[in-house]
Amino acid sequence: MAQSANINMNNPIIRVLLVHSSPNLTIVPATLWKAKKLDGSAIADLPALAEAKIFFSNGKILLECSGGKFTLDSFALEATEPCGIMEIKKVPFGVGWWWEGTQDRTYEGRIEIFPNAKGNLDVVNVLTMEEYLRGVVPSEIGPTSPQEALRAQAVAARSEALLALMTGKYAGTHHDTGSDVESQAFTGTTKRTAGSDESVLATRGLALIFEGKPIPAYYASSCGGHTEDIRNVWHERVGEKSYWDTAVYDGEKTFDYDLSKEEYLRRWLEADPNVFCNPNKYNVPDWASKNFRWEREITADDLSKRIASSKKDIGRVIAIKPIKRGSSGRLIEVEFVGETGSLIAGPELEIRQVFDPPLKSAAFVVDTQGPQSRPDKFIIRGAGWGHGVGMCQTGAIAMAHSGKNFREILAHYYPTSRVESVY
Repeated sequence: MAQSANINMNNPIIRVLLVHSSPNLTIVPATLWKAKKLDGSAIADLPALAEAKIFFSNGKILLECSGGKFTLDSFALEATEPCGIMEIKKVPFGVGWWWEGTQDRTYEGRIEIFPNAKGNLDVVNVLTMEEYLRGVVPSEIGPTSPQEALRAQAVAARSEALLALMTGKYAGTHHDTGSDVESQAFTGTTKRTAGSDESVLATRGLALIFEGKPIPAYYASSCGGHTEDIRNVWHERVGEKSYWDTAVYDGEKTFDYDLSKEEYLRRWLEADPNVFCNPNKYNVPDWASKNFRWEREITADDLSKRIASSKKDIGRVIAIKPIKRGSSGRLIEVEFVGETGSLIAGPELEIRQVFDPPLKSAAFVVDTQGPQSRPDKFIIRGAGWGHGVGMCQTGAIAMAHSGKNFREILAHYYPTSRVESVY
């Protein structure tokens, strides 16, 4: 292990919260699994392909399986053979976001089940870091991405997960991290491919290091052509020095325009810049083509109702005034002016969530339709999808297609950090 990294870890165990918002579950093991108490004593066998149900009721967990019915405080599920797979039906994802839904997902490793304070089940997957990463990489950047982009994603995800273990930034009573966008998306074995597994194996133990520690290796779907400084997105994370002033132009040439100024941002949005995430210039996935530049229209009436219901009543909205922008043009603070009041919103996620559905990013400009003093409609033109901090996943895919290796990709998006072996 590299001494400079100062991490006493070797493929550590990580506990991943899979479910926390459901009071019942249906599970189907692919092979023989065993239900056990947390001390290891046996409860029941769960035969292959035999459906079992788990409920939370009156402060207890109820397990119904072919071996009988059991009332428990908590328990664990373990496969009887290596790489045994457990399917969990209708796993909630995107809870509280506009893409919220459920999906049948499959997992390996130990699964622990606890009651939580909201009357639901906490379902936790306990596995090694490298096993965990095999479920993160294809979930975050897509299983069909080129190998070097997958490897870049693996190193970034490992860095973020190691830091989470060290700091407890995503930890709860029974888990170290989550499985959704608040931490890193993790779908177990559901999306894994030979290629995505290879990316984890090929980068085993590698992490992005700054001043002897793993960095919070943030990433987002599409930066829109320019990444953002962390202080402009999460001002409370002032201690994460590796990102303080590291926004980068997502291309190979220098860029001299100040996108924090409205006039330059407007030119930028109308231009066709030679940046990695531009679908007109580079090979990017079809899903990314809709995110580089986008447009949304919303009526003044609809926006006014949205603000009144979710924030406060400011009357009919008559103007949207930018107050401050970041390095990528993303709004840090904006004023929504109404006929009877105003609303100051910021930083970027809060601004996006003023709209329903939320905007793809906060890198946008606003034009109006109708009388200037009392518009009928607001026309929003923007760039990118996500917060824009760290690696642009679309750009990473384009760089890989262009012949860049994972180290070159990571050096581009995390210029103050180095790739080092931590185990």
